[in-house]
Amino acid sequence: MFLAPDGDEIEITNAAADFMANAMPIARLHAPGSADMNAAQRQALAALGWFALTLPEDKEGSGLGAVEHALFFREAGRQSAPVDVLTQSLATMTAADAGLRAALAAGEAGVALLAGERLLGAPDAAYALDVSREEAKLFSLEGVTTRERPALAPASSMRLLESPLETVVATAGAHVWNMGELGSAAMLLGLAEAALDLIVDYAKIRETFGRKIGAYQAVRHPCADMALRAEAARCQLWFAAAAMQEGHEDAIMHLDAAKHLCNQAALANADTNIQLHGGIGVTDEHNAHLLLKQALLLGKLFGTKRGLLGRLVNAETMG
Repeated sequence: MFLAPDGDEIEITNAAADFMANAMPIARLHAPGSADMNAAQRQALAALGWFALTLPEDKEGSGLGAVEHALFFREAGRQSAPVDVLTQSLATMTAADAGLRAALAAGEAGVALLAGERLLGAPDAAYALDVSREEAKLFSLEGVTTRERPALAPASSMRLLESPLETVVATAGAHVWNMGELGSAAMLLGLAEAALDLIVDYAKIRETFGRKIGAYQAVRHPCADMALRAEAARCQLWFAAAAMQEGHEDAIMHLDAAKHLCNQAALANADTNIQLHGGIGVTDEHNAHLLLKQALLLGKLFGTKRGLLGRLVNAETMG
């Protein structure tokens, strides 16, 4: 990547966009029981190798890197893909045992994300993944008692743990966290772009006082702001992904900056999209509220505003 996708990267982007639009279109979230990945979706993703995208070839992966990881999850974000799509991918990086890693990459067992005492992901998940900057731990959910709780974002269900967990494997280091931060940032970027696309398309057809609303500065200027936010986040994300792939010393600083900008772009664009749609923007039947709820959730995962800005302020002293 030279600051923008090219060559094979564009082909991967197009393949991911087509696949996600067919396998997990955002419209699915208007139907009951549509949260998380079901077994069929998990196996369909696995069949095309999306979960093993960044695994080395000697570990039965595609041998690709951070750039391709970001490209895929950007398209997943456009469709408000559930969090367990990212979690499943991170779990394959965590598993040291070849048999377990193969089962996760093949989608034979699902993985939910552990956030404090909360599990985000499919109720039939066999494992839970807890990720920090120091290590990643995979836990067995066999025999574990959980209690379902209402979830803000309809793409991912939430449960509370009510019994202890048994560790299956632990992997030291920040690699899994960094790939989670990159993947969640990319999902937020896709979400910000989807919000912009929604309002631009609407502004071309909605009329008031005999004119398309896109002709009014009160609509055009906020749309321009949305485009600028998305462009800034996109440029920083591509730079961070390329820096990670090439092993730059300051790659993680750029990753933190990218996550912060993607957090901001997704939340602000999703909110502006609702405002510019007017009354229809707050209806349950519209996609606008789905994007806002997903932005709020992803903004809390793998780096929040306070933590990211604190790290960036002290970036010169970070190893």
